[in-house]
Amino acid sequence: MTFSNSILIAVLVFAVSALLTRLMIGVGVKAVPNHRSSHTETIPNSGGVAIVAGFVLGLVGLIALQPEAILQFGLDGVRLTVFLGLSVLVAAMAFIDDVWDVLPLSKLIAQCIAALVFVFFIGRIEALDFLGLGSWSLGLWGYGLSVVWIVFFMNAFNFMDGINGIAGGGAVVAAFFLGSMAFIQGSYFVAFSCLFLGAAVLGFLVFNFPSGRIFMGDTGSQFIGFVFAGLAVIGTAAPPGGEAGAKLSILLAPVLFFPFIYDVLLTLAYRSLRRQNIMQAHREHLYQIGVKLGASHVMVTSIYIGLFALCGFAALMVQKTDALGRFWILSGLFLSFSAGAVLVYRAGLEGGVVAPLRQAPKG
Repeated sequence: MTFSNSILIAVLVFAVSALLTRLMIGVGVKAVPNHRSSHTETIPNSGGVAIVAGFVLGLVGLIALQPEAILQFGLDGVRLTVFLGLSVLVAAMAFIDDVWDVLPLSKLIAQCIAALVFVFFIGRIEALDFLGLGSWSLGLWGYGLSVVWIVFFMNAFNFMDGINGIAGGGAVVAAFFLGSMAFIQGSYFVAFSCLFLGAAVLGFLVFNFPSGRIFMGDTGSQFIGFVFAGLAVIGTAAPPGGEAGAKLSILLAPVLFFPFIYDVLLTLAYRSLRRQNIMQAHREHLYQIGVKLGASHVMVTSIYIGLFALCGFAALMVQKTDALGRFWILSGLFLSFSAGAVLVYRAGLEGGVVAPLRQAPKG
């Protein structure tokens, strides 16, 4: 497989994504601010279209230039087609939501259907190996866990797309680390998918961060969430001709995206303790508390990008260490993020932007 070809294609993906993003500023759907928004002006909300187009162009271009590459991807032609088709379908459903505000239950059902098709036709999580307790074969439970993971991560990524650059910046850093580890392990489909996704998101970021001239919308955030969740599952299979130990750990994606996953789970827990509807949109994530306390979008996004880089190095150690080592890495991340969250919540309570547990907010 010619690495130089993939780099040239990635440059093309970046250019196409940037050009389409610029075009969408003028013709895309507009996001009208509401009580949940972090912006006060009407901003184009269709930047995700450029991300989707760039990613698809990258994979299709690589296969067109190097048909033999598909044999090294670890996915046959049918599964590769299904993956690309599902990714575009997820983006199309999200685009409809950006335009017409689809009911949450309808969105959830559509996401579950996409996840079910993925696990039955592409792959699923077959085993868990962490906490120092050996490998747990999941059997049929692997189907259910895979569906839950994909649907959860799609929505978690979408929840965190609330200020300029935070979702796109996190995606680029995660794509770099996941793609690098996948390439080393010989999981080329995951590696080149990360390369093209990262290039497509970078093209979008040219007009999103820090200027905020356009947002990716649900089209971009749910598409990126689905692709990353799927790649995390695909990477757990041993690459063609490779040893079983050459596969990627299922923990890589959760560790890489720990800043988002922790924020989402903590916010859901805090809202549950206050007996709020966790399905209702809100502005109570840690990053939103930081903005309400006066921090700029650039500052908060930069902090999260730094956290993503930290988690990228943690993911490298997760891939190389044993099950007990993974337990200590995860424990260290959890304790470190918890200490930071306590500081943010304390500042939020003192600043009056976070309601105490005993006081349910009106909104």
